[in-house]
Amino acid sequence: GEYQSCSECKECYGAVVQDEFSELNASVHALIANTRKMVQDIKQNSGNLNQSSDSLSQVADLMDTESSETAQRSESVAAAAEEMSANMGSVAAATEEAAANVNMMTAATEEIGSTVGEIRTSTAKAKDITDQAVKEAVDISVKVDELGNSAQDIGKVTETITEISSQTNLLALNATIEAARAGEAGKGFAVVANEIKDLAKQTAEATGEIKERIEGIQNSTNVTVGGIKTITEIINEIDEIVSNIANALDEQAGTMTELTTNIQQAGQGIGEVAENVAQSSTVSQEIASDISQVSHAAGEITQGTGQVKEKANELKNYAANLRSLIEKFTID
Repeated sequence: GEYQSCSECKECYGAVVQDEFSELNASVHALIANTRKMVQDIKQNSGNLNQSSDSLSQVADLMDTESSETAQRSESVAAAAEEMSANMGSVAAATEEAAANVNMMTAATEEIGSTVGEIRTSTAKAKDITDQAVKEAVDISVKVDELGNSAQDIGKVTETITEISSQTNLLALNATIEAARAGEAGKGFAVVANEIKDLAKQTAEATGEIKERIEGIQNSTNVTVGGIKTITEIINEIDEIVSNIANALDEQAGTMTELTTNIQQAGQGIGEVAENVAQSSTVSQEIASDISQVSHAAGEITQGTGQVKEKANELKNYAANLRSLIEKFTID
């Protein structure tokens, strides 16, 4: 076929080149637009990263402060828990000693109660004895009164005998006088009269002795009656004292029983307190151990927040460097 002229070829080639250049220009513009957008996104993200690193650094500072305070507080709580545990130990020892003292008091009160019971038994026996003594003293007093009355009766009899002997003596004297008047005929009668006179005299003497002895018996009886009366009064006083002692012991026995019950209840209460204190001491020791672990964990948290803060600062520096690098790009 026919060949086109060079000018035609030039136009054809120029059109092709123009199209390629336009396409290249479009690609470059697209690249620039994409690059601009990418740089803007990087700037924005680097700014966000910078803000996030600042926030992270602030949070790390806050966590560091809080963890430090937590560590300090946990140490204080641990010290307080240890002190509480030590105090609980002292309280436990004191309650154990108090419980031992209460047990001793309980034993002592029981022993006192037993002694009071023995005394009550003894006083009851003593009261029985004094009652019997009063009864016997009254019986003796009655018998002595009867003896005194009998002595008085005997005294009356002796008085009668004395009168009879006096009359007999008088009759014997008269008989002697009459026998003397009768002369020889009255000699035998005179002998009998003299014998009667002597017998009356002896009777009077014996009656006098009996009277003296009866009077002695009466005096002794009166003294004995007075002594028995005094003894009876003393025994009655002793009986009253023993009765008062018995009543007081009855009241004391009731008081000792109540006291023993109260002491036993106090001992049970102290035992429960000691058990609770022992449990509290164990719990306080566990709390101290747990708080120690919390303190250790708080220390680790403090160390970790320090590392977080350090990494946040590094990240902040990286963000700043990235932003400074991006700022060097100028895309219009």
